[in-house]
Amino acid sequence: MPGRMTSTPLYYSLSPRAYRVYLYQMLQTMEPGEVDDMQRAGYLSRDGKRVLDEDGVPREILELNIYGARLCILIDDLIAAIQEGTAAPVERVKQNWMEYLGGQAGRVQVSRSGRALNIYLMNGDRFTLSLDSLREVLGYRERAARIVELPPLPPQEAARDHLITDYCRPLSHFNTHETADSMTA
Repeated sequence: MPGRMTSTPLYYSLSPRAYRVYLYQMLQTMEPGEVDDMQRAGYLSRDGKRVLDEDGVPREILELNIYGARLCILIDDLIAAIQEGTAAPVERVKQNWMEYLGGQAGRVQVSRSGRALNIYLMNGDRFTLSLDSLREVLGYRERAARIVELPPLPPQEAARDHLITDYCRPLSHFNTHETADSMTA
């Protein structure tokens, strides 16, 4: 038929794994001037995928692909965290006969400015993505959002565990043989 598109969109013609690889490569080749000192680390996507939670109930997720590691955030937990300003867990994705949650890998939380979603992993790595791009993905207006790695925190001095006795004189400095007469004088 004239005027009808005969080619299918790319995401229909690729397998899910090939499409994830394509997305990752596409995000790696974006304009280098867009990100200053933060390094591109991966992407977040919503494709309607469901994983089994600890009770065996299928739950919809946002998939995080960070340096090839597959992680996820449960959409219900993420929306609650954005609305309430609390943290939501980041989970590992494991595969048996179906994909399931394989344990907590970190947490996500809205930044203090309210313009980014920060990802803190258990190994100390920190990542971020724009809250605007996350909303676009949640609303199915975009397929993926770019995740960038935050620069490492400067090392902090370890706080010393102070005891109340650190601020007192040693007991040997007290005269125990003082009498009541010498204390009042």
